[in-house]
Amino acid sequence: MKDRTSLQRATARFTNIDGDLLQKVSNLGPSELLLLAGYCAGLAETSPAQLSTVGTLATAHEASKDSSLKALILYASQTGNAQAIAENLQESLESSGYNAALESTLDIKLAKLNDYALIVVIASTHGEGEPPDDAIDFYEAVLSKKAPGLNGVKHAVLGLGDSSYEFFCQTAKDFDSALSSLGSVPLIERLDCDVDYQQEAVSWITQLVAAIAELQPPALTTRALAENIIQFPYSKEKPFSATVSIIQKLTAPGSIKDTYHLEIDLAGSGLSYRPGDALGVWADNDQILVGEILSQLSIDPQASVTFKEEECSIENLLRQKLEITLLNKGLIRELATLSGSQKLFDIADTGYSEYIQNHQLIDVLKLANITLEAQELVEIVKPLKPRLYSISSSIDENPEEVHITLNHLENENQDGIRYGQASHFLTRQLNEGDKVNVYVDHNKNFKLPPADKAIIMIGPGTGIAPFRSFLQQREGAEAKGRNWLFFGNPNFNTDFLYQTELQKYLKSGLLTQLDVAFSRDQQKKIYVQDRLRQNAEQVWQWLEQGAYFYVCGDMSRMAKEVELVLLQVIEQQGNKTQDQAKDYLKQMKQQARYQRDVY
Repeated sequence: MKDRTSLQRATARFTNIDGDLLQKVSNLGPSELLLLAGYCAGLAETSPAQLSTVGTLATAHEASKDSSLKALILYASQTGNAQAIAENLQESLESSGYNAALESTLDIKLAKLNDYALIVVIASTHGEGEPPDDAIDFYEAVLSKKAPGLNGVKHAVLGLGDSSYEFFCQTAKDFDSALSSLGSVPLIERLDCDVDYQQEAVSWITQLVAAIAELQPPALTTRALAENIIQFPYSKEKPFSATVSIIQKLTAPGSIKDTYHLEIDLAGSGLSYRPGDALGVWADNDQILVGEILSQLSIDPQASVTFKEEECSIENLLRQKLEITLLNKGLIRELATLSGSQKLFDIADTGYSEYIQNHQLIDVLKLANITLEAQELVEIVKPLKPRLYSISSSIDENPEEVHITLNHLENENQDGIRYGQASHFLTRQLNEGDKVNVYVDHNKNFKLPPADKAIIMIGPGTGIAPFRSFLQQREGAEAKGRNWLFFGNPNFNTDFLYQTELQKYLKSGLLTQLDVAFSRDQQKKIYVQDRLRQNAEQVWQWLEQGAYFYVCGDMSRMAKEVELVLLQVIEQQGNKTQDQAKDYLKQMKQQARYQRDVY
């Protein structure tokens, strides 16, 4: 009864809080919510006596130096999401008086792990279960026989990933397993977050800070953190309704690709971006596909369902809020269990990666051959994810607008044609003048260097997008650094994206060198990695003179082969061993001179 009375009092107090404060909290983005979560958890563990001695954030930071609990927060981040969470966690812990060090997995020394009583790892997974670029060496080291024993240490692991990939959050799982095998004990259970990670991450951070407080009560807390946070008006959770002003096809008739250039009006949004950032797009699902799913399951399109405590029709929900084009193993196994289909079990166990290339939810439902109630369908299908596109414009060159470059994706299986969710929406369902919900996804790990530094850009196909942004930015800034672009596509006559612009940049001298690889214009196919190899001596000269090296595009083949060639260039032209070449590339990563935006 006492607990219930306390809860009632707390609820009453909460409902009487100044509406302005509640409005401020509701407007916070994911980074601010993570910080606030840790702050509130620490506040809950702090006695009134401690609260009376609360000082400034600086005072709390000074107090943290004397804290007996030493925590290490490690992040393995490809685009910056894991890093942002780690930075906010550190700020939250230090504001409560804890001694929390923040390190990238690229910089941490393995022997230093024993200096800490608590190790927190926040790791994204890249490609097919691989660690991010900044974590490869540490990942291999911590799984090796050279890793130190960690008896007496506690750890916590947060994973960021995408459940549509076969090895969902594999890097986080591997780190968790490795730390346990070295003798460390989990402080709280590992959490594997999907693309829509924000709310789950907030809850995990709150749980972590509370668990730390049980080990050692917080020394100090700070006040009014939420009120001092600057928040942009639009975000992933609250996108801007922008007008699509131009939809232009780039590839010519006869091309095997269907590539488009889109220009989107951001006037009045307050949104800003830098070269290297991405545009997040919330696209509707195809109405015909929605109808096919409902027909397959014999569900009335107007059947009422509940989603995130709101009621709507199943048809509208499938159109705007549920993921029906990207599959995940959990969904396939759920439908395999409901239907008893051995074929679905086999797909989930051994044929997943190949199957998802050209199959979607409707195909799995046909194999399952079952009927579901509308609400049952809602419970097993994941929420819709936004799609990210590398921005192909400079905002300085194009004020209040953003450009993206994309392929219309289309695959065929035995039951019909399957389209890419957002690419189909943007190029087939929208017209110029229509609205689309967008936000800017900032990428901390793919940025231009100082204006006087040379850059080498590897961008085949739509991988040219960020480099168009780079060149626009450098032209407007009159940057003195040299610019070298490697571009590839199937055919010169049909697939030379932004040809006129690139030729203009060559003529003006902005583009120092342009090497192209049109793979199908000769009997033997030629790719950008081949052009890189052919220019090995000059590439090495640029690298030795401090050039930055960028790669954008396909991660499954192109990016891996480019890195192999780059290592060969370093080894052969630099007269180095394989290990020395790897060390050279590692130094480039540490200096942010080797950056990738691959997908």
